[in-house]
Amino acid sequence: MNKRRLFVIDWLLLLIITIPTFTSLLNNQYFTIHDSQHVVRLYLLDQGIRQGYLYPRWVDWLSFGFGDPLFNFYPPLVYYLGEIFHLLGFSLIWSVKLVFILGFLLAAASMFLLAKEYLGRLAAFLSATVYSYFFYHAINAYVRGALSEFFAMSLVPLVFLFFHRLSKKTNLKNSIMLAVALDLVFLAHQLVALPMIFFLLFYFIYYFLSVKKDQFRFFKFLALGSLLSLGLSAFYWLPMFVERSYTFIDQELGSYKLHYINPYQFWYSPWGFGGSVAGLGDGMTFQLGKIPILLFGISLAGFFIYLFKTKNKKETTNFIFFNFLLFFSLFMTTNYSSFFWDRIKLLWNLQFPWRFSVFTGIFISLVGAYWLFFIDKIFKNKLSFFIPTALVTFVICVTIFKYQQYFRPQTLISVSDKDLTTTDEITWKQSKTVLHFVPKGIKAKKTKSGVYILDIEKKDLPKQIYQLNKGNAKVEILENKFMNKTFKVDVKSLAEFQLNTFHFLGWQAYLDHKKIRINDKNKYKLITVLLPKGKHELKFVFEDTLSRLIGNILSLFSVLILIVLKRK
Repeated sequence: MNKRRLFVIDWLLLLIITIPTFTSLLNNQYFTIHDSQHVVRLYLLDQGIRQGYLYPRWVDWLSFGFGDPLFNFYPPLVYYLGEIFHLLGFSLIWSVKLVFILGFLLAAASMFLLAKEYLGRLAAFLSATVYSYFFYHAINAYVRGALSEFFAMSLVPLVFLFFHRLSKKTNLKNSIMLAVALDLVFLAHQLVALPMIFFLLFYFIYYFLSVKKDQFRFFKFLALGSLLSLGLSAFYWLPMFVERSYTFIDQELGSYKLHYINPYQFWYSPWGFGGSVAGLGDGMTFQLGKIPILLFGISLAGFFIYLFKTKNKKETTNFIFFNFLLFFSLFMTTNYSSFFWDRIKLLWNLQFPWRFSVFTGIFISLVGAYWLFFIDKIFKNKLSFFIPTALVTFVICVTIFKYQQYFRPQTLISVSDKDLTTTDEITWKQSKTVLHFVPKGIKAKKTKSGVYILDIEKKDLPKQIYQLNKGNAKVEILENKFMNKTFKVDVKSLAEFQLNTFHFLGWQAYLDHKKIRINDKNKYKLITVLLPKGKHELKFVFEDTLSRLIGNILSLFSVLILIVLKRK
């Protein structure tokens, strides 16, 4: 069979395997999830782009109508993918669902490619199935609705794949592919990229020691790929890290202590659509699944039989390494790892230790398919091709039949784009769910779950984009875009003009093209300026800070380097 035909067959089989994970999305309804802001975020990104901003760091209407530096802090990749679908003519709701569907398809494909690199084609189908139907996949899609983290799960296997390929064939192409994969993970979700650093460090040590010929060359191309990936995503991560201390993000750190997984829950915890709490009372499951555990056990038995029969330890090093990574990922989700969590404050940003389950899913899928490798080695190719094929087909069918029931939402809701993007929906309902990105110092209160929300009543929401606190002036709105707001003012007496927008890093005020001082000493840190008597043009601009400017330059420079390198 030629390679092209085999390629088509492989992807058709992967599609068939994956379809049950998203059939519940193939309708004209939306669904209930914890993170219900995706349609709103996509809508705001779309509005920003239509206003002329390629990357609108600030958006209006969120945070009770006072605006929000949403895309200065929230990873943008999934929403730009959604925007592509929306520009192609799909509704906002369908665009969000298509990103979920794309994530399922890409997860199966990336896991297939990773497992195929180590174990061959047949085992790769098994790994792709186990990964696609891993419980944490269903949780992120249909319970939490954590679209960014969910999509990052589909990209992480590609990072490990190109890391492996770089160690086997140390060249510029694999270095660039690794850079792009790393970049995409970071732009998908930095809270997946952060724990991935631990696994990449283990990968580096393992592969650096296994590269016999030219370790320096391997290190050089690995460093090039890593630096290039950091440069490509610098427009996002640099201001995000530098400016986060000015927001409420860090105010909610430390809650990780409430979200460890009890080891018993790996074997059993009930399925549900609730949240994570301390102890065993979680409203969502953290079990690994009986089938993945059984496959792991069979692979472990095959490993010991193989060692006993052949005494050949050389061909088992990858299996041992993946087991180490699997148990490390499990360990980091439990309170046994509290020694590290308590001392490495960078980990606190994850909020939930169970986020390491992303990597558990990858490595249990790899390890769980290794029994095919050991069968092949034990029987030395004497076993008929049809026996392992039949076994794998049976396991894949049982896995799909057993777990597809969890890949569906709790409730389908009949709503339209218009229903989910009304002023009331954005400025009130969605604004009550999170207050991560607004400036510190505003009047806020902490909920029972430890989340900060603005201390405001619905009657106090701004009625228009500005107000006069004192003085007398006639105001005409000339421009009202997310990051540019211009007014024509005729001031009769000294006036205090209030822009009903949070004062955050980057906002500048100009009166007749001259910068003027902003005062934000009020309970919501709203932008206020003093206007002298006379006719003036008043302009507010959300400008790039130094970290944003440097990040933009680094990303642009990295893109140019990437173009030059690809031509070589």
